[in-house]
Amino acid sequence: MFYDFIVYLHVIGAILSIGPFFVLFPLMKRMQYEQDMAVLKGHVDAFSLAIQVVKHAGHFLVGFGILAVLLGGYPWTTPWILVTIILLISSVIYLARAFKPTLRTFGTAAFNQQRFVQKLRKAVWIYVVLLFIMLWLMVTKPMFW
Repeated sequence: MFYDFIVYLHVIGAILSIGPFFVLFPLMKRMQYEQDMAVLKGHVDAFSLAIQVVKHAGHFLVGFGILAVLLGGYPWTTPWILVTIILLISSVIYLARAFKPTLRTFGTAAFNQQRFVQKLRKAVWIYVVLLFIMLWLMVTKPMFW
């Protein structure tokens, strides 16, 4: 029963780690065409907040994932766990490098609205794909070797 609760919390963490990105797609569409810089700043702030939510939800997700592995009796050498850990480390590095440098250009001389939104959209898609691959690994638990 306790293990099931830990897995349930892990799933909630997964939802909180993926969900905010789907709010960002319509927001990015608005950002692409917004002419009022004050409104655009509000959109950028909302985007940044969503990234913060995802980041902290990731901590929640990883914490309960570790507990699920420990309580579930899976060895850390299980293929789907190792691949997930590799993807997790990759996604953390990617999250840090994909969004922050782009978001920092807002309001600077280097800011180009179309390129800004294009970079954010690409970064969101890549991150969502990484998260979906990890989700697939958690659900299907494939034995690669």
